[in-house]
Amino acid sequence: MFERLRGTRDFLPNEMAARKKVFSSIKKTVEEFGFFETDTPAIELFELYSIKSGEEIIEELYAFQDKGGRMISLRPELTPSVVRVLVSRAKELSFPVKWYSIPRLWRYERPQSGRLREFYQLNIDIFGSEDSRSDSEVISCAIKLLCDLGFDESDIEVRISDRRMLHEFLLNLGIDSYQDVLKIIDKREKVSEKDFNEMLTEIGMSATQIKEIEDFLNSKGNFLKSIENLSKIYKGEGISNVIESLRKIAENLNDRGYEKFTTFDPSIVRGLDYYTGMVFEVHDRKREFRALFGGGRYDNLAELFGGEHIPAVGFGMGDAVLELMMRRKNIWPEEKVEIDVFIATIGNVEKEVSKLLTSLRNSGFRVDFDFMSRNLSNQMKFANKLGASSLLIVGERDLKEGNVTLRDLKSGEESKISFDKFVSSPSNYLTKVL
Repeated sequence: MFERLRGTRDFLPNEMAARKKVFSSIKKTVEEFGFFETDTPAIELFELYSIKSGEEIIEELYAFQDKGGRMISLRPELTPSVVRVLVSRAKELSFPVKWYSIPRLWRYERPQSGRLREFYQLNIDIFGSEDSRSDSEVISCAIKLLCDLGFDESDIEVRISDRRMLHEFLLNLGIDSYQDVLKIIDKREKVSEKDFNEMLTEIGMSATQIKEIEDFLNSKGNFLKSIENLSKIYKGEGISNVIESLRKIAENLNDRGYEKFTTFDPSIVRGLDYYTGMVFEVHDRKREFRALFGGGRYDNLAELFGGEHIPAVGFGMGDAVLELMMRRKNIWPEEKVEIDVFIATIGNVEKEVSKLLTSLRNSGFRVDFDFMSRNLSNQMKFANKLGASSLLIVGERDLKEGNVTLRDLKSGEESKISFDKFVSSPSNYLTKVL
């Protein structure tokens, strides 16, 4: 007997039904924000990811040589593919563009809670705008889709920062090894304070510089208030411009009613190398899980792929942590299959059933029927397992009188209906029970 590979999942119909409801809710919210769905190939040239992805992702690629001798990779993330499309079709597009997708992705990493080798990930991006309102739009969409799934401000926290601010701060401290410091800061929550300080010391930071860095990273709190406090402390032109950009984002989010969800946290830098400005991560308040998702601004990515400058901001959210958080809060949809009508048969009624099936399905109803020659009792049990709302009993005796029997499986109420009238207009009889 074969077993599925580690880090992958099988979904039975009832499990897929719950997952479909979650994805449908996400799509509905994202489309309310004016995002349009796109898709790209599941395989790409290896170089597509080696150009911009961080070392961590490169090491996790499912890569292989195809029969044409090319190095191919299963997509570990969607952004490179989307930017590839953007650059190749830029002349056809009217900017800004707002795109989203929920593709299946693959990364060869150690499977653990909330992290799999095969997973789905929501990606949303706005291309072509440097305006801070596009940053607010992306963050607002993230918050709204979580609220629509059943979360509130007591469950989730959006931690926001800006890489440019940290860059300016480090330059003011006389620190040039910007990327090295970023990588260490990105690990801050995963290591002890002692280890964090030792890593900074190893790259040449003095005790005074380390203290300054820690004080800066600890200056987190209410998004707008924290930004206002920083504006009083840091006066350089570079850092002042970044603070002003963050202030606009904070004020816009407050105007939209999302103040209680957001926190300023300068320790958020995001691990990927391509972020250029505002960055954010979404966490559960109790920190029981890894980050639910994160994103930010990546204004230089199109140029890396040979295109013109196209500013961009977006985020990616995997389904594994989302499911864990929804189950913990008991808001994961009930895992059950559902149909509208099950046709149970008694005797030789095949022709009549065929007419009913065609009529019901042409009217948009989800319908199944018995083709296992079971008795009525077992047909009813099967209908309940299928989650049928209504049972349509078609029997030889009733048909001699020109009738069928419609039973509401929720209330138990039933009525006899003219076969001909039901076939001609099933919606007249089913809208009351579905």
